Amino acid sequence: MAEVTDSLAPRAARGRRDRRHLTAALAVTGTLLLGACGGAATPPASRTPSPRTTPTATVGATATPTPTPGSPAPTPTPPGSDVMAYVAVSDGELVPLDVTTGTAEAPLRVDADPTSVAVTPDGHYAYVADGEAATVTQVNLETGTVGAPNQVADEATLSALAITPDGATLLAVVNPDGYGTGSVIPITLASGTVGAAIPVGADPVAIAVAPGGGTAYVVNAGDSTITPISLASDTAGAPLSVGVNPMAIAITPRGGTAYVLGGHDAGTLTPVTLAANPAQDVVGSAISVPGGAPAALAMAPDGASACVLGATGVGLVSLPAGTDLWTTSNASYTAAAFSTDGTRALLGYTSGSSPRVVVLNAGTDAAGTPIALSGKPVSIAFRP
Repeated sequence: MAEVTDSLAPRAARGRRDRRHLTAALAVTGTLLLGACGGAATPPASRTPSPRTTPTATVGATATPTPTPGSPAPTPTPPGSDVMAYVAVSDGELVPLDVTTGTAEAPLRVDADPTSVAVTPDGHYAYVADGEAATVTQVNLETGTVGAPNQVADEATLSALAITPDGATLLAVVNPDGYGTGSVIPITLASGTVGAAIPVGADPVAIAVAPGGGTAYVVNAGDSTITPISLASDTAGAPLSVGVNPMAIAITPRGGTAYVLGGHDAGTLTPVTLAANPAQDVVGSAISVPGGAPAALAMAPDGASACVLGATGVGLVSLPAGTDLWTTSNASYTAAAFSTDGTRALLGYTSGSSPRVVVLNAGTDAAGTPIALSGKPVSIAFRP
């Protein structure tokens, strides 16, 4: 694992806005084969193991962006030789990235304070959440057209987005001002219908949907729990305690286990064995993980390892044992995503004062030249 050579001191504390940005990197599925993390274009030959219904949020009937009537029919998804990803950065841009060539295309201007980006399973649309304004903006990936921001909630922020595996529903995590009881707002994408807000815990910061699409799990940082939501009935189940300061969540590809990332300074992964009935989910013992103030999490497609990202570095751990496979330091890692076919992986980070993203080729185990960004990467999504 090549080290980033720029020095970066750990941050002692985080504000609300920084935590939104760090936790927006939702868990995504793909092969994790990370040979370098930005400091060098080629990795070493080998790796050495290291010794929210919320009372303050209201939703209007026109809150959801929908495809414009009469717009051109979407063209087929680009072939595998043209792998695209989209990086939301802190200055309000969505940067299309040609992962095959390792080049950034002309940025798209979206919301002023993006916290999350989610791409529909058919690859036709992306949705970007604005944290402070509590809006969602639709981006037509076929035409590069950015829609108008649509208000989802009042007196609240949006901390995360997720799209169900069938592409039918967008789930927006709403965090009310004052860190009170949060909610999840389901939005039917085909019709634009906004569902009723589903109450979750305090200060919700992340969400993941089980692969079968029946249940979503919301991480509540304010009360150290996760809340299961039945997506068939849009109802929340009993919360589960998962340890102090939960920040992110990832679910194994077959849906058997969820891992919850916790802790600002001393990071942990808490496994939760998932049952068909969420009332029977079982919380296991926490596993210590590296990363330095960990705040984001991504999982390999086989569920055998996970990447932990934090303010002072990034590490790969085996699952379920939690063994450190490697770590690197000297940069603040804030976002990660992996292609659905497992051929590419991306890491977004800031080294010194320079925000960047690096493309990793799983086939050659090599990293491309780091790509400069205009702002801190806060969320990355691949186009299927």
